Amino acid sequence: MIGGSIPKLLQIAGETKQALEKISADLPADVTPAETAAKIVELETAIEELDAINAERTRLVNVKGDKAKMLSDYLVHVRLSVKAVCGPDSSEYDMIGGTRSSERKKPKKKQEGEE
Repeated sequence: MIGGSIPKLLQIAGETKQALEKISADLPADVTPAETAAKIVELETAIEELDAINAERTRLVNVKGDKAKMLSDYLVHVRLSVKAVCGPDSSEYDMIGGTRSSERKKPKKKQEGEE
């Protein structure tokens, strides 16, 4: 990885391209303003692709959360329906994941010194 930020790197590359346009010295064939511009475009394209993927990932994470909430709400509805139809102490309510009323821990009476 490069040192510094990508925006700063793009700024430096742009300045370098402008400077290369003004330099008249005999430089190697691959050191040209056009080659610099091409490399800048390659990086900008990669950044745009990554941004699009990140946006899609965020959308899918949100969809996943919505679907999980819907399933959770549905399961609560199922338990309540079984409890209403079969009763809170029924084996059907136990099978669906509810706690039968006869299996619930009985509340203890408070001692006189407790609040």
